[in-house]
Amino acid sequence: MKTIRGKIIAFFFICLAFAGLLTALYYENAFSLRRKIYVIEDFDDLLNDVLELRRYEKNILLYKDPASLKEGLSYLSKVDQDYHRIKEEISTIIGAEQCTVFERGLGRYRQFLGTLIASSESAAALGTEENLRAEGKGLAEFAQMLILKKRQRIDQALQRVLAIPLASIGFLILLILFIFRFVTTGILKPLLLVRNATDQVARATFTPIAFDKDKQDEITRLMASFNKMVAELDSRQEQLVQSRKLASIGTLTSGIAHELNNPLNNISITAEAFMLNYPNMSDKEIKEMIEDIMVQTDRASQVVKNLLEFSRTERPSFRLLQPREIIERTLSLVKNQLAMARVRIQTDFAPELPAVRGKGQDLQQAFVNLLLNAIQAMPQGGEIKIRAGRGPQGHLRIDLADSGTGIKPEDLAHIFDPFYTTKESGAGTGLGLSIVYNIIRTHGGYIEVNSEVGKGSTFSIFLPIHGEKDIAEHELPDSRR
Repeated sequence: MKTIRGKIIAFFFICLAFAGLLTALYYENAFSLRRKIYVIEDFDDLLNDVLELRRYEKNILLYKDPASLKEGLSYLSKVDQDYHRIKEEISTIIGAEQCTVFERGLGRYRQFLGTLIASSESAAALGTEENLRAEGKGLAEFAQMLILKKRQRIDQALQRVLAIPLASIGFLILLILFIFRFVTTGILKPLLLVRNATDQVARATFTPIAFDKDKQDEITRLMASFNKMVAELDSRQEQLVQSRKLASIGTLTSGIAHELNNPLNNISITAEAFMLNYPNMSDKEIKEMIEDIMVQTDRASQVVKNLLEFSRTERPSFRLLQPREIIERTLSLVKNQLAMARVRIQTDFAPELPAVRGKGQDLQQAFVNLLLNAIQAMPQGGEIKIRAGRGPQGHLRIDLADSGTGIKPEDLAHIFDPFYTTKESGAGTGLGLSIVYNIIRTHGGYIEVNSEVGKGSTFSIFLPIHGEKDIAEHELPDSRR
């Protein structure tokens, strides 16, 4: 009974049992009504025979007709036969006591009729006639009373028969209300939660679905499986971001090696000169050379620090971030890559950029992917313009525009799809922009792109500004939901 299937089966059997009960009651009342109709015909026969007897009784009393006397005795026997044939049914209706009263009245009527035949016209005969009329009237009233009571019973049976369809309609209404409530609360409402959770997954802002763990129905198991699936997807997403970071590090290796090589060479040259000229150097010269070594060491250390921070595998929580620092740190990381590709950087930051909440490493990963894509879109060199300032509806807007080859219109709608790439086979996985899209959505923002073939592309990132709660929800175009 815990599963929806079990509830439906139980509900089906309950409905079947109720329908069977109503059918049985209907047939029972219908057969009972038919029996009552047949019985009332017998009661009518009894009344008719009593009335015939009373008619011959009148002829006997008025005309002293022997033929009427004979017919009267015949109908008296028929009344007696009619009564004994339906005595059991009569007893059921009016009780055994009333039956005894009728039998005694019938006996007295027979006795008075016999006395009337034997006597002549005398005062005793006149008294017998009065008694005979009284007993005959009692017999007729008894028969009429039986028909009246039987009709009342037939009316009651008919009302019961008519009440069964009304009860069926009432049960059907309750059944519909119960099914509506069951479907609404047990199926539609939980499915609405799952649908909303699916929309959250699409926006990368998923929170686990709350459900009653004591339940064991299919919908509850679906919610539990859905939560487990999304948790697994979230874990795989983190793994995907980290693998993309490692791929980016591989792309940046040559530039980083060059950047590390310069301070190391300077340290080596300074240390060699210091070792050769130490006996003839003044304290001031020694201090300057040591300071130069420290500066070059800090320079190399900063490169390594940036690289380690970028490749870090732990999952930092959301915290307040300064967008300008994130962008400048990213530019420092790809500085040599930009130089080797002959790409110039032009920045335009609004004064006092508002802070955002997020994960610095993930946002840096997003900017690295966008910059590397822009570099690859300018094989002959070019320029990247980065602008940052307040955007619409309480969002910070960051534009990254390149002067590259641009994106074809037929490809524009698919650039954020996983594994979709316009590069040659082996030149890319098609995950870079997909990861950018998911990172921005995880931060509650959205990303737009405008591109023209031969003139370049502009990627616009919109992130919620920290502290501005009345941000209107921005609807993405259907092609990028």
